Amino acid sequence: MSDEPSQMPHPDMELARYGRKHDGDRFVGFWLALVIEGRQYGLRSDTRQTRRIVDRFFAGREVAAALETVGAETLYEQLREAASVYYVSCLTDPQYSSTLWRTNRIEPERLRIKMARDTANALALLADSGVLVGMARPLPTLLTDGLLKSLAPHGAEELGSAVAQIPSAVRAMELAAHRDPG
Repeated sequence: MSDEPSQMPHPDMELARYGRKHDGDRFVGFWLALVIEGRQYGLRSDTRQTRRIVDRFFAGREVAAALETVGAETLYEQLREAASVYYVSCLTDPQYSSTLWRTNRIEPERLRIKMARDTANALALLADSGVLVGMARPLPTLLTDGLLKSLAPHGAEELGSAVAQIPSAVRAMELAAHRDPG
């Protein structure tokens, strides 16, 4: 198998990620939904909605078929790559990377801080929702790997600072690091 994550290893994985009509990257959409929920963390965050997003993703017919065919590690690699794609798009999206009705572009350092804060909030919501078990346990690591890849060589300091400010985000990373014996 190639080291290129963008090459689909199996048609079932391609179907799970892009759908029958290739009308969008469902894995990027998954991360987008979680980060949007995370932006509301502490304001009106809804842990039930977070659980629904994660449960529906893993219960989806195409994802289940891909898991059966290629296994969890390949699925996780695709999720990691999709997280990176999501964050790279944040760097160039004028709505995300600008302020004041898209007239003022955010400085690169402030943009990295914003992305890290959004990630930490999504991590906190994942931990608070209780969804980080079974197949969902590695999600915090996959999300943060995608962020760090997209911001390389920067980002680690901003992410560390953002996570350290939110105890639930720290807990999400601890849960992700814990491996079930098996």
